[in-house]
Amino acid sequence: MYIGPFYFDTKELFLVLLTVMLSIGMYLGWTTVPFFNIKDLFTITILILFTKGLLPAIHNEAFFMVAFAAVLCTIYLQIFQVVLFYFISFVLFRMLKVI
Repeated sequence: MYIGPFYFDTKELFLVLLTVMLSIGMYLGWTTVPFFNIKDLFTITILILFTKGLLPAIHNEAFFMVAFAAVLCTIYLQIFQVVLFYFISFVLFRMLKVI
């Protein structure tokens, strides 16, 4: 399904559903999901949707590992460090032709 320059497959619909659920949780005033900050998770899911939507030809397994590591890093690190890790690892994976 194309929405402007973005291409969303059925796998990304789960990410869209997660983003909607997180935004509803933020609207209702939930501050945390156990071990996670809900605003940090929302930021990471938006970044994952953005990169996955712009680059539909990337390998799902390697991209899943980067996304999963970024989500787990939100437990201990600040969101700026997690976003920096996500973009640096994504660029390095693209340069090394892993993704």
